[in-house]
Amino acid sequence: MGRNVLIAVVLMMAVSCGLKEIGAELEQKDEGVWKGPGADLKPGGSESTKRTVWYVTGFDYPEGYDWVSDSEMGSVKCSLVVYANAVPMLKVPVGTEYQTSADPDMHRIIDGDLYTDYAADSVTVIKKNGRYLFSYPGREMMAGMYVDSSGVYTLGQSRRGEGFTFRKNGDLLFKRDKGRVMGQMASIENGFAFSEKVAGSGIERYYMYRNGEVSQIAVRDDIKKVWDAAICNGEICFIASLTGVNYPVLVCGDDMYMLDFPLRATVTSCNFISTEGGDVLIDGVFVMSGGIYTSGLWRKGKRECIFQAGMTVWASCVDDDGISCLLSHYSTGELKISRCGEVCALPEGYTVMGTAPLAMVDGILHVGLTSMEGKEPAVWMDGEIKKLGFNGYISSISVWKP
Repeated sequence: MGRNVLIAVVLMMAVSCGLKEIGAELEQKDEGVWKGPGADLKPGGSESTKRTVWYVTGFDYPEGYDWVSDSEMGSVKCSLVVYANAVPMLKVPVGTEYQTSADPDMHRIIDGDLYTDYAADSVTVIKKNGRYLFSYPGREMMAGMYVDSSGVYTLGQSRRGEGFTFRKNGDLLFKRDKGRVMGQMASIENGFAFSEKVAGSGIERYYMYRNGEVSQIAVRDDIKKVWDAAICNGEICFIASLTGVNYPVLVCGDDMYMLDFPLRATVTSCNFISTEGGDVLIDGVFVMSGGIYTSGLWRKGKRECIFQAGMTVWASCVDDDGISCLLSHYSTGELKISRCGEVCALPEGYTVMGTAPLAMVDGILHVGLTSMEGKEPAVWMDGEIKKLGFNGYISSISVWKP
């Protein structure tokens, strides 16, 4: 909530964008896909089993085109570009004819490869590195995706709002005609939670899908609402609100923890950030009597921090050193970077786009910056700025380790 108005406007404009060189080293491939030397950089690599590779995705407009004002009102095409360790890796044409979207939420890097999803009139298309992989019936948005040696698993929520499917290589594994996928966690490898309303009532029931089986999440009679649910160390964990209790609780197996919110706060959302390694991390948003929305973080049920009044978590990443976040003021749109508890402002003249704009790389926080004046985008690396040579904006930063 409370994202910068400029960001929202530019994201709306970003459904258009053409092909442009990303350096002389690129060579043209078929289907309009271009490959650069960054494609040879993979996690691990031949020269080092410990090499970490970080990836930047972005949208690149024709040279000289003012994509911020978008004077041609969406008629200019763009390219989806990928950099590996700041080296040009891939360029994929965007548009209906290419079945590749300019929406920053419709692509992701997995194990060093670019996976895109595209919703046509009655079909969802999945591509890998700009080339067709598979498709299946229905218009869906990705709630999760993961890849292993057997193929690509997709969790797609219907764009009608009700119903979803879980598939392997496009083949149906599980389907619900009603209900919604819960949570904001990108990983679905260990299972996923969903909720369904009981017909004729406002009551919701909550379920977990894992290992091909569905089980109803056992909740007490005094639980009013489950905010989120996930698998942690093999057991189901969920965040819930109880009748007669002001603040949510974290339930992990037989253990229950009260989340310590500020006195007289009204909770508006509560979600897991991560449950990897048994370290259960939660982002909660609350509002005080003055109407000021603010975020806090909890680790294993204990409060880790409350951010400055009005600052809410837009995006986060987790590392051994702690949690880093991009913060946005709910009313002014002011953006700040929180690096493991240390908060600083964005460099002047920059904003941030997309929903995955930061990653911790070997102890250095990387944040994708977009110029508000239409200049080349850059990556903030613990205070140092590295510019990337394309005309557009950064949509995501991710890291993959061997």
